[in-house]
Amino acid sequence: MPLAVMLTSLVCNFKGDRDLEIHIVESDIPDALREKVEASVLRNKKGSYQLAFHWTRLDADKINHLPIGGKTNSHVTTETYSRLLAADVLPPSCERVVYLDCDLVVIKDVGALNDAADSEHTVSAVSAVNLPYVSSLTSVNGPPVVFNYAELGIPATNRYFNAGVLVINLKLWREQNITARVIEYLERYGDQVLYHDQGGLNAILSNQWHRLDQRWNHTGALYPENWKPPAYSYAEWSRVKTDPFIAHYLGQDKPWRPGFKRPRGSFFFRYLKKTLFKDEVRIPPVAMVESIIGYRTYFWIWRIKRRLDSHLSKGNQVD
Repeated sequence: MPLAVMLTSLVCNFKGDRDLEIHIVESDIPDALREKVEASVLRNKKGSYQLAFHWTRLDADKINHLPIGGKTNSHVTTETYSRLLAADVLPPSCERVVYLDCDLVVIKDVGALNDAADSEHTVSAVSAVNLPYVSSLTSVNGPPVVFNYAELGIPATNRYFNAGVLVINLKLWREQNITARVIEYLERYGDQVLYHDQGGLNAILSNQWHRLDQRWNHTGALYPENWKPPAYSYAEWSRVKTDPFIAHYLGQDKPWRPGFKRPRGSFFFRYLKKTLFKDEVRIPPVAMVESIIGYRTYFWIWRIKRRLDSHLSKGNQVD
């Protein structure tokens, strides 16, 4: 269902006459669900461009021994690592691919995302919001997000990217043997690596990635109030909040799960209603409210409530 919503949002906002080749790597989607996903997407296709689906059963031999779960990402499964296999899944003739997680919605033309990539770098990505640098601490007394950045000779001020939205230069990726190098890093350091393959990608590609506009991976659905100077200018952070290009629902708190109250949930349900899965998830009241008053207004109300709750919590602790 989230896959159908993500792809539907992609085609609803796709412009131009370039064809779309959609490659889906999965391990357990039966044929009936595949057809339902495809039908959901095709019913929203507009324009004369060609759209093709390619389903690839995950060959997990290279990745099924890598750590899953853990304290930082307990919802991570072996399938999460499948983005490391893009160069294996896609034909040698394919030299660039846009990779998208399934827990997001595309609000702008993905063709513009493809065009924003830098051809001189192996990947183009968006700097993580709450952990903008490889040296950023995961908690007050926690380790850096790339725990051994100093040992690897990576400058502390190098940016750290979120791997949920990537434009991958497959030609460079293959030439630099990135898949094997990241897997080797993960095997060597095991559970010390934070955020699984994202941690490995940041360790190996720290000097080989291009920073995209923050709006291409708005993870503010999880951390919408975090402005971290000097990592971001206030103007830049304001643009992300008010005009996201992609809304990415990080972590275990997803719009389709009970109790979701974070901002930007209305984006997900906007596109869910366009799919054949629309009756499988009940739209929560907060998403309905956000749709009515607008996500910008809902964000400010949500932010004020969080601050008030935090203030009251601190006051109770003092008492």
